[in-house]
Amino acid sequence: MLLVLMGCSFNSPSGTVSDNDTDANVSIFKDVEPDWIEHHYLSDNMDRGNHDYYDQVLVIDPSLEPSSYIRGDIVFFSNSTNDKMISRIIALPGEKISISEGQIYINNQKLDTFYGKAHRLGLDKDSYFPAMDKAGVDYDKKGMLDYVFEFNQNELVLADNEYYVVSDDWFRGTKQILKQDEIIGEVLGYQYGYNN
Repeated sequence: MLLVLMGCSFNSPSGTVSDNDTDANVSIFKDVEPDWIEHHYLSDNMDRGNHDYYDQVLVIDPSLEPSSYIRGDIVFFSNSTNDKMISRIIALPGEKISISEGQIYINNQKLDTFYGKAHRLGLDKDSYFPAMDKAGVDYDKKGMLDYVFEFNQNELVLADNEYYVVSDDWFRGTKQILKQDEIIGEVLGYQYGYNN
């Protein structure tokens, strides 16, 4: 009987998926391996309040096998207009992903990590609006609620060759499915000395 209860608890929507391995800090490289890609990145879609990755020379490893990508990895890819972009892997092949009021769920379990919930410039809903109001910034509060902090997405089931990626700054970035062959490489960090 105890095993049945534990099994029910494991599959419960109240469970969580965590990521204790992904570091929120960006790695900086002084030396770049010859087979790594360097790319000057000018989008602020990954900004968590420190202009993360913006106006930096990214260091990208193109040699990883697609099966080695894990949740939390930042990947480099071409978008629909052939611009080079980066976003974070949120859901893995075969997983189910949904978003309810800005909270990401993987296989009906809450994604409990620094990138599992909507934020703008590194601020959650309870911090963002008071900060903007205090600074006297003119912004579209309803738009921020609808597109970021209270964003909803019906459940998607990923195919065996698909990842779901989300930019760290939900307002400035993307939420989309990427096929394995669309990923150019993993972003390891950025190069020391360019904009440091």
